[in-house]
Amino acid sequence: MGQARVDIVKDIENLAVPALAEAGLELVDVEWRREPVGWVLRFYLDKAGGFSLEDASAWNHRLGDLIEGAGLITHAYSIEVSSPGLNRPLKKRGDFERFAGVECILKTREPLNNQKNFHGKIVSVEGETLKLLDRTSGLVGIPLGGIAQAKLDPEIKLKD
Repeated sequence: MGQARVDIVKDIENLAVPALAEAGLELVDVEWRREPVGWVLRFYLDKAGGFSLEDASAWNHRLGDLIEGAGLITHAYSIEVSSPGLNRPLKKRGDFERFAGVECILKTREPLNNQKNFHGKIVSVEGETLKLLDRTSGLVGIPLGGIAQAKLDPEIKLKD
């Protein structure tokens, strides 16, 4: 079942990305999962200037129509569209490049110098390596392919 879920998410991404890009929207993430209410298809979208409630409502209908028209999902499900929020996931190389200078929380698939959990400022992406100024270990190089999950640090620092 796991592989089928990955395949359907890829098919949905391939269908949605061109329509979203044409409207100046970025597909941050897609989730397809069974929850207590049944199957839920969740889109996280963003755009320059922010993603509003009106945007979410309009794209809920547009994406629903796209999915229905393509016949990708043949059973009952709910669709949700929202912004990624303060703890936005970082998934693609471009995400790390875009948020250079911003704090993130990151977990690697395999330990690097006996450490799997990192928390620090994104410095840069060089080749296939993320340079991160970790709060504990200092400057570290993390292979992009070795990142299990990463998200922006939602912690808001107040000025003294």
